Amino acid sequence: MGSRLQWEEVQLNSCASKPVKGTTFGQLPLANESQKPRPAVTFTHLHQPSVPSTNVWALSWLKEHGLNGPTLFTADGQTAGQGQRDKSWSTRHGEDLSMSLALPVQSGWTPPIFNMAVALSFRASLEHLRPPRAAKTKVQIKWPNDILLTQEGSSRKCAGMLVENVWRGASWSATVVGVGVNVNSDRRTSPFHATSLRDAWGISLKPQEVGHLLARELLEQLARPMHPTSILRGFKGHLFGLGELRSFDLDGQTRQGVLSDVDEQGRARYSWTDLGQEEWLQSGDVTWRFEDAVQNRD
Repeated sequence: MGSRLQWEEVQLNSCASKPVKGTTFGQLPLANESQKPRPAVTFTHLHQPSVPSTNVWALSWLKEHGLNGPTLFTADGQTAGQGQRDKSWSTRHGEDLSMSLALPVQSGWTPPIFNMAVALSFRASLEHLRPPRAAKTKVQIKWPNDILLTQEGSSRKCAGMLVENVWRGASWSATVVGVGVNVNSDRRTSPFHATSLRDAWGISLKPQEVGHLLARELLEQLARPMHPTSILRGFKGHLFGLGELRSFDLDGQTRQGVLSDVDEQGRARYSWTDLGQEEWLQSGDVTWRFEDAVQNRD
């Protein structure tokens, strides 16, 4: 059973000291903008200049106020941004996007397939911003849900996602999709494998407009029926490193192996060449090791 979300217009509200202005999406350079009719969507937007974490803010808001429909939480900066596996997420105040989108769960959704659908949507949205001169840059998903820009043989992270679910007993009732996008910050001297849209593509965008684009296009995708088979196929079609021999950290040791498959439960199958065996792993079990510096792991 697919989702049936009925959203019709954008509503903008603010928790900030100054109002949040509406966004004109025609100002964004959507290089691959589709001409197909789109389902109309609506969401409430709450903004603050600074918060510890937009996900923490969103979850706290849900606990206090409940959730009547999609709600977007943005901030100019975070002081304690969160990433996967309890890692921190660094944003530059006023230069990068920090957002969380809170959603009521719809019939037919499952967490693993939902996570893949989110990653696919955000990947496509960022690709829409890619200028024609950067057409050779690949926008890829690094399992389970980071976004990498690959150009001239170098792959660097420009966005990361953290999906946190709300349960009422055994019932999945709501979800908070957090995403950080390096928009305008200078990441060229970062000790980690990072880049920004400005570094990679030479474009300057307003982070809040990028957030509106990501939210709008995700809601448009979720308004359509969710087909696990096609989502999984699309996810694997844009997966970084699929079928490639690479180095990984597993149980405190560096292993040589191949990410060979992903299943509907969100697990990945690794074929270890040094052990001559295969196994299915969760995302927290293995760490990618990039080739140019030991500290560049994720």
